[in-house]
Amino acid sequence: DVVFEAGIYYQSQPLVASTTVNMLNEGTLHHSAEAIADQFDYYGAYVDFSCGLNKTEVSLLSLNKYATETLTILAEIITESNIPDKELEIYLTNKRQEYLVNLEKTSYLAKQKFSALIFGEDHPYANRIEESDYQRITVSLIRDFYHRYYQAGQFRIFICGHVNEGLLNTVTRLFGNLPIPSPGNISKKLPFHAAQPGRYHVSKENCVQSSIRIGKSSVRLTDDDYAGYMLLNTILGGYFGSRLMSNIREEKGYTYGIGSFNVSLPQRSYWSITTEVNNEYTEATIEEIFKEIHKLRTETVPAEELNLVKNYLYGDLLRELDGVFAQSDSLKHKLTIAFISGSLKKSDNAPPKRYWNWPTNIGTLKRCISSLPDNLNLPGKGQEIGRKMEIHDSFGIVFVF
Repeated sequence: DVVFEAGIYYQSQPLVASTTVNMLNEGTLHHSAEAIADQFDYYGAYVDFSCGLNKTEVSLLSLNKYATETLTILAEIITESNIPDKELEIYLTNKRQEYLVNLEKTSYLAKQKFSALIFGEDHPYANRIEESDYQRITVSLIRDFYHRYYQAGQFRIFICGHVNEGLLNTVTRLFGNLPIPSPGNISKKLPFHAAQPGRYHVSKENCVQSSIRIGKSSVRLTDDDYAGYMLLNTILGGYFGSRLMSNIREEKGYTYGIGSFNVSLPQRSYWSITTEVNNEYTEATIEEIFKEIHKLRTETVPAEELNLVKNYLYGDLLRELDGVFAQSDSLKHKLTIAFISGSLKKSDNAPPKRYWNWPTNIGTLKRCISSLPDNLNLPGKGQEIGRKMEIHDSFGIVFVF
């Protein structure tokens, strides 16, 4: 895996980061997109491209005996991509069509609105996209981003599997001559302008389903309260037997699935509850969600339930670290946050131990509980987009129907 500090956070306008990473294998100075695909197929290799908020990744799965050949192709598409005009036009046309399809989905509209409220409409983390943005992408814009963030050596390489000296020498030969990047790009920090706490309704005509998003800013992976917060989140909605699932899915039958999760990013973290329900159950679902939050804040968690969830989390951790590929995926995320936030020095071998220390008794959870939102006096249904209602604690509700 080659991980670049070239995610959405660093782009000058929407779509630049994702377009750049997905255009890497569309042609180089020496090979066409078809020739590149044929070579990977010939050696039985698989290459994948992904774009996140802070990082982009190019992942290669290859047989060890063909590692030299496949790594050579990988290095070529990373260091010598030429971003062809025709392929870029085709890519943008396809992505624009995907975007138009997504606009018909309430889940997509809810996610877009929620991100804008949490981070601010103009912040890169919100990743707001308009149809006109596809027309504003040019070859020169993508090539400039590519030269600045890919050819400048702004990346980390994760190697897992049968690693030997020959493989390490090959990686050094292919990538070792790239320039050492300046710290300017990584240290770039942009201000957040989150919306006021409130309830926001995005209208979508002719929809039979509502998408609900409830959330607030939360603890980060590097905070001392992280483990306790994640334990509480799991009790509330972090696994199939959670309180939200038991109440809203199993007992009430309002939805096929509901869950809560915490997303830890290098610059900011947020906590969210997400679900999709029939329109007629929208208000009832929101009410039941806050009943469960209120219960978690005001009533002691039974020892039996607490131990059950802790054992589930221990098992989840074992799955996360089961095998070198899973370990690599886990490490990529933690190191990205730690390096950018400055909480982990490059000389350290692992993130601090507090990431894996669950609280040993119920009493230590009180401080974590107090940070969860709690409000049952919700404003009424049918408000216009953008209208704000002040409520207790810093959280927001987004619902689309």
